[in-house]
Amino acid sequence: MGKILKRSAIGIVLLLVIGGTAAYLKLNSAAHPQIDGEMKLAGLSAPVKVLRDELGIPYIFASNTPDLLRAQGFVVAQNRLMQMELFRATWRGELSASLGAETLPGDIRMRVLGIRRNGERHAAKLSPETRAFFQYYVDGINAYIQTYPDEHPIELKAVGLVPQAWQVSDLIALIHYIHYTHSTNFKAEVVAQKLIDKLGLEKAQEIFPLTINPDWQNGKTANAIPEAAKAEAVQLNLAWKDLNIAPETLNHQGLGSNNWAIGPSRSQSGKAMVANDPHLDNRILPGTWHPIGLFTPDIQAVGAALPGMPGILVGRTRHVAFGVTNAYGDVQDLYVETIDPANKDNYMDGGKSLPFTVINESIRVKDKSAAGGFTEQPLKIRFTKRGPVVTDHPGLGPQGNKVLVLRSTDAEVLAAQTGIEGLLTAANAQDFDKQVQKIDLMMFNFVFGDDQGTIGHRATGAVPIRAGADGGFPRLPPADGSDDWTGFIPKDRMPGMINPERAWVGTANNDTRPQDFPWYYTNYVSPNYRYARMGQVLGSARKMTVETHWKLMHDNRNLQSDILRPVMVAALETDSANKDLAAILKNWDGNDNADLAAPLIYQTLYRETVIGTFTDKLGEDVAKDMLATWYFWQQRFDALVATPDSVWFDDTRTKDKRENLADVIRAAAPRARAFIESIQGKDPANWRWGAAHTVRFVSPLRRNGSGQELLGGFTVERAGSGETLNRGVYDFHKPYDINFFASMQVVMDFGDDEKIEAALAGGVSERHFQSHQNDMAKLWASNQHRPWWFAPRQVEAHAKNKQMLVP
Repeated sequence: MGKILKRSAIGIVLLLVIGGTAAYLKLNSAAHPQIDGEMKLAGLSAPVKVLRDELGIPYIFASNTPDLLRAQGFVVAQNRLMQMELFRATWRGELSASLGAETLPGDIRMRVLGIRRNGERHAAKLSPETRAFFQYYVDGINAYIQTYPDEHPIELKAVGLVPQAWQVSDLIALIHYIHYTHSTNFKAEVVAQKLIDKLGLEKAQEIFPLTINPDWQNGKTANAIPEAAKAEAVQLNLAWKDLNIAPETLNHQGLGSNNWAIGPSRSQSGKAMVANDPHLDNRILPGTWHPIGLFTPDIQAVGAALPGMPGILVGRTRHVAFGVTNAYGDVQDLYVETIDPANKDNYMDGGKSLPFTVINESIRVKDKSAAGGFTEQPLKIRFTKRGPVVTDHPGLGPQGNKVLVLRSTDAEVLAAQTGIEGLLTAANAQDFDKQVQKIDLMMFNFVFGDDQGTIGHRATGAVPIRAGADGGFPRLPPADGSDDWTGFIPKDRMPGMINPERAWVGTANNDTRPQDFPWYYTNYVSPNYRYARMGQVLGSARKMTVETHWKLMHDNRNLQSDILRPVMVAALETDSANKDLAAILKNWDGNDNADLAAPLIYQTLYRETVIGTFTDKLGEDVAKDMLATWYFWQQRFDALVATPDSVWFDDTRTKDKRENLADVIRAAAPRARAFIESIQGKDPANWRWGAAHTVRFVSPLRRNGSGQELLGGFTVERAGSGETLNRGVYDFHKPYDINFFASMQVVMDFGDDEKIEAALAGGVSERHFQSHQNDMAKLWASNQHRPWWFAPRQVEAHAKNKQMLVP
């Protein structure tokens, strides 16, 4: 896909070079949709006013909710039509029709997962009220597509996408796609299976994920494997290439975020405050989020929406402010199913032979050399009663008679509502809590506060209650053919709290279960470093303002370094070749500041130490897969550090010596030094974390190579790391280019009725050659925030453009 988009970008750049001024004027004109004057929007019951501020943020004023949602669909399509069409083609498995064979593996993945199929099935089950809620938004999208074809972005034409009418099922499929992006547990299950294949269950479980909830008394930890579950471990000799749903990259997606709320006793205003910074891969301009203001006689809201989803997911309404993080509730299981030895078209279930359900599809692939410009790729998808077969090739296991099947709630939990319908109108925090409990398919941690001073947290999603094994590794179906998903965790018992005595709530993708939680919830969450740091600050905070919240979002304190750094210093102080590294680390305060050498030394030595710990036992292939999945191993490795003579630190290749952690660190130090010298020279005085740890914003049409700046791209140095609240995650095997970071930062103070304060790592518009493609990303890069207006009179006072949508 990257090569195809690259060719499109080159075409645009060449047009500028060859055509000169006239070409630029043509492209620049095409980059600007109409944002002043009158435009038609069929279906409105009354005119709708759209005001835009200096950042291009649209604020929509309508007489009623149906018109508001129609206008939102219209305006978002004006700004993000290419992004929406690319997203839709992605989850429908149709990118290859426009972009060619390079995107075929992704199309196969989406077809097997059934995002579109499940969205269509779900849409058919919606209540009339929920269907109408989404239909209004769809009507706005389609009105823009059909009424203003000459205004469509030139970028859409450049990549060969032709806009088609949208359906309610497309919007519901977006929710199912979000479910897929949140449900990363199946990747962890595959890594666990590879460890079982390599080591056997007893040894593998020593390095299975470990979760630690700092709120639990006595530092109690979780994740012991039930004895009954151990019998379900099966040898499969699994490889990623066996999976027809293997991700584009094996690296952990990095989905995360921080959010918190403080009660009135901790704020200077004497009101509740809410802060949120969702961590996403937001490098492709204009980014994931679309900022927007929504106003009717019954609705007053400002915040951020996902293009293709009505309302807002982060922001403030008349009574409630809210933000989200990924909760990582486990809603997927991989099952090891057995092919009937007497009939390869059947599988065994409870001693019976049952036929696979089969769906045959055809994927259209753009091919200039083919007659008509396309070829058709047939795809056969097999299902058991639990879900699609995701290793549909000659079987796995010693006898070659096993297949893996993915069971996921998004194929089974198809409720009449989606849960987002009531977010804009919730009367208070308790009402908001009830509304988000209706969400089945998005596993969020909502943190919220209201205008009466109440604060709260609630994890969402329909999480199965399992009989037998937990969801840590692929499981066997019940021998009697019964259903081992015996129900779902009651929504009002999902992790959460209202008005805790400590007067703050927060999440950082950590284990949020209350102590003695009776159900398995997940075994794959973030290490607790960010949440612990959040608690250190909020637990002692008084008179917090927007600026003190902003400072906390940019906090660079790395608590993970407190665990390993002293051991590094002790190991290297007596190493004549590397004692200078020990001295730098010894004088470091644990802040991952961009202008320091110490964070670069620490991160590099950390990487080399864990590589040196695991590669000899796991082999390079399995070690790479595990280490690429940060959440899988980080907390567990911390526990190993506490036992420096653990057998895991012994190098199995040296038969006459028993190594310990200090030996691993000393062996890692020359590799770490060599890597740093290769990128920043030999003098540690010239080493800087920020010079290596960068975010590179790019156009979707030009992700690599020269010419990115012409299309809005730029690179910025960043402080922080994957372990700090100021997040900057990099692919473990591609240090240190940041791929997941704060896509947006927002602070909402109920003591301020005029605005919220926010920064966006992107812009409002996807269109090239105009400022609102990346203007907010440049503010974000310099750690600046700007007001997003909440009070209608302030919207009017700061309006730069006025657009009227008329029936």
